[in-house]
Amino acid sequence: MFNLNKNVYVISAVMALSFTVISMMVLVTGLLGAAIAPDPKLATLPSAVLIVGTATATIPAALWMQKVGRKIGMATGIVLAITGLSLAYFAAVTSNFWLLVTAMLLVGFNAAFTQQGRFIILENTSGEKQQADGLTLGLLANLFAAVIGPWLGATGKDMMASPAGFAGSFILAIAVLFIGLLVLSQFKNQQFSAEQHSTSGRSLIEILRQPIFLIAMGSAAVGFGVMSLVMTATPISMHHLNEHSIDHTRLVIQSHIVAMFLPSLLSGYLVKRGMRTSLLLIGLALYLLVVVIGFGGVEVVHYWWALVLLGLGWNFMFLTSTSLLPRSYSDAERFKAQALNDFLIFTVQATAAFGAGWLLFNLGWNSVLWISLLITGVWMTVLIGLHYADRRKQAQSTA
Repeated sequence: MFNLNKNVYVISAVMALSFTVISMMVLVTGLLGAAIAPDPKLATLPSAVLIVGTATATIPAALWMQKVGRKIGMATGIVLAITGLSLAYFAAVTSNFWLLVTAMLLVGFNAAFTQQGRFIILENTSGEKQQADGLTLGLLANLFAAVIGPWLGATGKDMMASPAGFAGSFILAIAVLFIGLLVLSQFKNQQFSAEQHSTSGRSLIEILRQPIFLIAMGSAAVGFGVMSLVMTATPISMHHLNEHSIDHTRLVIQSHIVAMFLPSLLSGYLVKRGMRTSLLLIGLALYLLVVVIGFGGVEVVHYWWALVLLGLGWNFMFLTSTSLLPRSYSDAERFKAQALNDFLIFTVQATAAFGAGWLLFNLGWNSVLWISLLITGVWMTVLIGLHYADRRKQAQSTA
């Protein structure tokens, strides 16, 4: 099935190692933030700032890679993360909340570079079926992150002395990223044609006006936004507000991340069968089911099922929207279209992560669910309208 270019395997591995750190931070920064924050309402700020870092670095990451190449670009992101994790270690040792916030900004910068990995996969594959296989492999590789990330976070909690724990977790994360640099050394920059190096093409406004671009970008933004809102709130809601153990909290987060990537074989197969719109609608339907289960209670089983279905819905929406995006731009337009796409997606995700803590502490867990319901319902309606608009546009172009 995966008869792919070596670069696809290398980038998939690098993305998995980087995401190991991100998945660790989902668990660690929420719990450490709650322990050392000057105000409990600021507990999710480090996690939110990580996503802000991702959003603000999306355009610079794409443009830097256009200038220096994919390999140096990915290495730049990893070095930024290693710097941030070093600061996070000192933040844990000194219980310095604002240093932790600064550290997560740098880790977030790396996430912007890492997210470019999916476009690198598309560039190193040919044809929609091979592209679907490449994206499937990239997502499946992140199962490693699902298992290792939260486990390393919990294992490192008491590995080194620090007032609220987790100093050792950041040291383990640094080691993971050094492995990522070694793997990245095996990547070979692809040679592009003159057209692919060109910065000409349509304006961003013209690209943005296309129904297919709006479908791809909007579905990814809603997928990331709702997922971030619920996932960021979950560890604090479980462990601090409802007094579930850290092991149960870790299990829920690990299960969620597994559910984000394990279904990729199925979703990749369905994308190759042309079921893109159906997959997007199924993903949104799963998000609605997350809300229903969330309203059902706050026992471990409710969180577990809600987060597993949240991960599954995200998988369908993310893989499908990523496979749709290249249909909206030419080779000459790819860097600016990808930068715009990621900037809008991660701005939405950052807003959701920021809002999670405020909603949770001021209005409770149910407010997180109500907002998720509203966003999902509105986008489901918009998506159907955009789908038919795109079909009309295609019919007009072939008439």
